Amino acid sequence: MADSYYQGDYIRHPVIYELSHKYGLPTENLIESQLPGKLEELKEIIRREIRKELKIKEGAEKLRGVSTDRRSLSHVATIVKNSNWKLTELKNELSELESQIILFCASVANFAKQ
Repeated sequence: MADSYYQGDYIRHPVIYELSHKYGLPTENLIESQLPGKLEELKEIIRREIRKELKIKEGAEKLRGVSTDRRSLSHVATIVKNSNWKLTELKNELSELESQIILFCASVANFAKQ
């Protein structure tokens, strides 16, 4: 019985549950009224991850400027490439989350009108 309840929540808000699981934010027994707070919390977590990744990329680009041997340059290039990939992923996740926030706010507004 409880499994079907959580599956229903997952079906209603898959992005929220997937991102919450990925970033270690508990979503068990989440009440609809708690959803806006969790959405904002997730948004802040992703923004922190983006800031962290930007610092890593910036540091790697500085290293690229001072590296002289081919091996170091190759390693730094890999770090920058991975950082760019992760930044793209994080920005996509943030975009998905923001669209979920908009959808949730619209559904709450429609529910309030009824």
